[in-house]
Amino acid sequence: MEKVNVNLQGVEFESYMPQIQTCVNCYCGLCVAYCPALEETKDESLSARGLSQIMDGIGRGELHLEDLPDEVIYSCTGCRWCEWNCSQNTPLWVTQQGDRSTKVSGATMSEIMRSMRVEKGDVPKAVKDALDGIARFGNPYGRPKEVKDKWVENLGCAFNGEDTLLYVGSMVPYEDRSAEMAEALIDILKKANFPFSMIGGNELDSGALPRYMGEEGLFEDLVEKEIKQFKEKGIKNVVCLSPHDYDAFLSYYGSNDIEFKHYTEVLLDIIKDKKIELKKDINKKVTYHDPCYLGRKHNIYDPPRDILKSIPGLELVEMDRNREMAYCCGGGGTGLWYELPRVHMNYTRVDQAKEKAVDYLAVACPICLQMLDDGVKSRDYNIEVKDIAQIVLEAL
Repeated sequence: MEKVNVNLQGVEFESYMPQIQTCVNCYCGLCVAYCPALEETKDESLSARGLSQIMDGIGRGELHLEDLPDEVIYSCTGCRWCEWNCSQNTPLWVTQQGDRSTKVSGATMSEIMRSMRVEKGDVPKAVKDALDGIARFGNPYGRPKEVKDKWVENLGCAFNGEDTLLYVGSMVPYEDRSAEMAEALIDILKKANFPFSMIGGNELDSGALPRYMGEEGLFEDLVEKEIKQFKEKGIKNVVCLSPHDYDAFLSYYGSNDIEFKHYTEVLLDIIKDKKIELKKDINKKVTYHDPCYLGRKHNIYDPPRDILKSIPGLELVEMDRNREMAYCCGGGGTGLWYELPRVHMNYTRVDQAKEKAVDYLAVACPICLQMLDDGVKSRDYNIEVKDIAQIVLEAL
């Protein structure tokens, strides 16, 4: 077996002390402005600057993890606003070569505290259940892999030796909205004669979810298993449904001669190459929500918008908070699984969409799809939350 090249970037507390001290000694406040956790709660201890001071206190023995409320440890969704806006992260080397250990980030500080909670066995039940499901079955719902095998078989997409893999992630097909999103994309790829296959129940979680939740051992195990599986099957290209999986592959899997793309990049190429024809007018007013891990983390802003602009009849409008300034849906970190009383980013985001009087709120992430759909239903707004692939399919 060829040696697997990975870049795990663990969470040993001591190795992050320089990052923590850098943040503690900085007074610019750029990380605080527009932090969603701060905006939701008006509590600066939940921002990157506040978290760094808490972490410093833990490092000095002045604070103890067991005394911290869950809100401090689990409010951060890892939206990367603070990381993107931090003045310490702007030097060219850090921007181009920096990783989790060198970029100042509130998300990393939260994940370290979560990993410490996991080590102590002190984890909220909703988070524990999701982690147990991933550990036992490879998905956070604890469903047997045969369910995914059957789903892939019914779609006629079982692995056939093709070196391009469609990676739908651990939420599909176990969550209905995510499954519908994936099925729309699969339908389009078939119509475009795009060569791909899938590996069904053998497709494990990429490691993204366990890392956000603080389960470092499980994260490392999944990364090792998944990259070995890709190599054994001769995979050269991976098309990701979720920005979170896409980020995990690019950030932690190292250089393994595999090209990873988000599905919107592939879909735009298909449209540009006229592999599909968008014939039907979609006479709807649409706004697009930038997923944090597609936009701020990987600078992919235009492909989703260019896809929507190519649809006849569709009117694309922007929310006031868009692109680099986009507000988080609230589903990152542990947000999809563990609801905190004062943190409702999905409500805030759909309020921002409602201001534009749109018919559709377009997304490009299964987590965003779930969170914003729940937000729209909770607010009782007359807005449909649709994935970009679903809107494209509607236009065929």
